[in-house]
Amino acid sequence: MKRVADIIVETLIDKGIDTCFSVVGGGAMHLNNAFYSMKDKIKTIYNHHEQACAMAAEGYARLTGEIAAVCVTSGPGGTNTINGVQGAWVESLPMIVISGHPRLETTVGVTGLDIRIRGVQENNIIEQIKPITKYAIQIKDANEAKYEVEKAIHIAMTGRRGPVWIDVPLDIQGSKVAEDELRYFEEKETRIFNLDSDIEALIKKLNESERPCILTGSGIRSGNAISGYKKFCENIKIPIIGGALRADINYNGEKLYYGLSGMIGPRCGNFILQKSDLILVLGNSLSTNQTGFNVEKFAKNAEIIMVDAQKDEAKKPGLHVNLLINASLRDFFDKFNNKNIKYSASEKWINYCEYVYRNLSKYEILENDTDIKSTDRVPALLFWKEFLESIDNDEIIVLGNSSCVQGALQYGISTSEQRILANVNCGSMGYDLPAAIGAAVSGKKIYCVTGDGSVMMNLQELQTIVYNNMNIKIVIFNNDGYGAIRTTCKNYFNGAKSGCDETCGVSFPDFEKIANAFEMDYFCVKSVEHLQSGIKWIKEMKKACILEIYELIDDIKGPKIMSKMDDEGKFYTPGLQDMDPPIDKKLYEELMGDSLL
Repeated sequence: MKRVADIIVETLIDKGIDTCFSVVGGGAMHLNNAFYSMKDKIKTIYNHHEQACAMAAEGYARLTGEIAAVCVTSGPGGTNTINGVQGAWVESLPMIVISGHPRLETTVGVTGLDIRIRGVQENNIIEQIKPITKYAIQIKDANEAKYEVEKAIHIAMTGRRGPVWIDVPLDIQGSKVAEDELRYFEEKETRIFNLDSDIEALIKKLNESERPCILTGSGIRSGNAISGYKKFCENIKIPIIGGALRADINYNGEKLYYGLSGMIGPRCGNFILQKSDLILVLGNSLSTNQTGFNVEKFAKNAEIIMVDAQKDEAKKPGLHVNLLINASLRDFFDKFNNKNIKYSASEKWINYCEYVYRNLSKYEILENDTDIKSTDRVPALLFWKEFLESIDNDEIIVLGNSSCVQGALQYGISTSEQRILANVNCGSMGYDLPAAIGAAVSGKKIYCVTGDGSVMMNLQELQTIVYNNMNIKIVIFNNDGYGAIRTTCKNYFNGAKSGCDETCGVSFPDFEKIANAFEMDYFCVKSVEHLQSGIKWIKEMKKACILEIYELIDDIKGPKIMSKMDDEGKFYTPGLQDMDPPIDKKLYEELMGDSLL
């Protein structure tokens, strides 16, 4: 006879899961005991908030491509986790959450009554979590425990990946069952292989096109398809544009790669997209960040071929997807690469892309470099230029959700081993420290860059970093509050601020004192003059530390798409090539015209 809690943890281990993030609680006491008793086989990181557990598991999956477990207690333990699960859901990243629950006999469900709560810290977490998980179930039969865990892991890792949730009542956790009476889950082959006609259609359209390109997205990594993608690009040699805010699929300087795209650019990728006549979309859902708000103007001269496991992604209002290849990227790449098909774009089209890249470089990001260096406080974009040029080839950058990180999402990476981890679809403040913790389990050197507003949302996780001796170097941009909201107030409410800095309701602590409280080394950069010293300091540190940078207030971060007003006073959103600040009119007309083609 074996305890169900032990069976659950052993099943996780048998399925290759070696990391768990947890906050303990009475409603999960048998699970807590089981995880700790098997600490030699599965490492448990104990966070200080359940939201951080889920965000850490997401960061772990984002970097490693593998699935981690999350173990939390009943009631608020489960509900605290939801925000991190939402982040994994929208980014298609796997995790398995195992939550505790009051004893079944004490719950509302067994009464049939219309009441809100009966058990201690009871909450109907399964119904709450179903919309943002691939699978969610409460175990009510102890003999089904192994089956449900195996099934959940399989679902999380196949097709379009995502989070799963298993709720285990306290009496089920502690009950003992005969192992020979346990039910096992039998995995069934779900991969799609009938792609021949789609691939033939793709090749036909490629051969008919004159200006084809690839548009990448996060699905290449979240779908564990990066190796297939690289092989695909060896055979299909056409210009590559990185998807909006997805900075680490290709690296700067890589052959046929012309940078990122979307609402914050940079410009080069947007111009090439808008001039293309065929766009092959790989792992990119074509969200608003990619297309801009005026979806009808996105790639209006191009046919769009989209590879996606979820059909409805191609049906978003305003999109014109001409061919949907309804398959996972791994299936698509496996089938395509086995055919050994080769294709190269024309020399004329490549020359155009190179010309765009050369001529737009001076308009990218740091457009007034000399003026920027004369300021007192540090522009975030200047930091990114200096910092990204200085880090080692295999270092990992985890970004918070703050306006100060925009530069990293525009510059991208410089080597194939570097990574930039960010959750832009959920966009939760407080993502930074937990995600860095999840990434740090890999043993790699981690830089966590965030803003003063975001870091406050999970500040308690500094202690998790210190206790576990994690090599996470933290950069906090101090812009005296919520910089993005301050800009919003300026642009839309004539500068009438609310709740964004100490003049209108919210303040922030002295981060040097915070560092001292957590016994972390600290360095402060208050002006451009000391920026290089700060970067040198944090690079040389061998343990967790905090570098605070006083950011230029109302720091201008460009280029970006901005709404404009027409002659009748109505607002409209331009196409992706029309970013602010505008480029030279003659150059614009040359790049968007036909003379170069």
